[in-house]
Amino acid sequence: MLGFFKRGESKDDWYNWCHGRRVKILKNKLTQLSEISVAHVKFYTGILKDREVVITQSGIGKVNAAISTTLLINKFKPDIIINTGSAGALDESLNVGDVLISDDVKYHDADATAFGYEYGQIPQMPVVFQSSKPLIEKVSQVVQKQQQLTAKVGLIVSGDSFIGSVEQRQKIKKAFPNAMAVEMEATAIAQTCYQFNVPFVVVRAVSDLANGEAEMCFEAFLEKAAVSSSQTVEALVYQL
Repeated sequence: MLGFFKRGESKDDWYNWCHGRRVKILKNKLTQLSEISVAHVKFYTGILKDREVVITQSGIGKVNAAISTTLLINKFKPDIIINTGSAGALDESLNVGDVLISDDVKYHDADATAFGYEYGQIPQMPVVFQSSKPLIEKVSQVVQKQQQLTAKVGLIVSGDSFIGSVEQRQKIKKAFPNAMAVEMEATAIAQTCYQFNVPFVVVRAVSDLANGEAEMCFEAFLEKAAVSSSQTVEALVYQL
């Protein structure tokens, strides 16, 4: 989680969710670094590019992500949340290190179709959680200026499983043919943002191809994905 407070303006909070490697990469760029803990969640505060920031690790899975998001919203009152991390590619045109920008996010493991809801929809919740269009545009502009990065905007789906087999991948692709990537936290963060009326966007990088070699690729290429997503977030600071 990376929060930005614009100096000399109204107190705007910008939050970026990230796993350990991204936390380390971004935390190492902070000055005036300090650490606090709330309900076992660590927050790192400091200055990044003249912005006051807060960084935290959301934890793995939907429940951890929702809890961390709720704590951060309640404590820091963010205006915007940006979730970053890695994801497995479902779109065959994607490669390791490519940047993923969400237009919508959705669960791939929710099923209340017996009650008339769409597959992937939580009862009494929207069919999809829509990202902030202004944020999508800003992130897209940032990536266009980063010549070494390639980005795609589309649907990201979430569930409490690491997708590491062809069978799992095919099942998700059959249910969500337009999904470009899969991961484990973004939709829970988005649902929490929806409940609190906080705009969000997901900025992740491809770490694996969500197939039979996903575990090996994830371990080998996670650092590349971490660098890609962190570079994008750091460059995004200039646009906020």
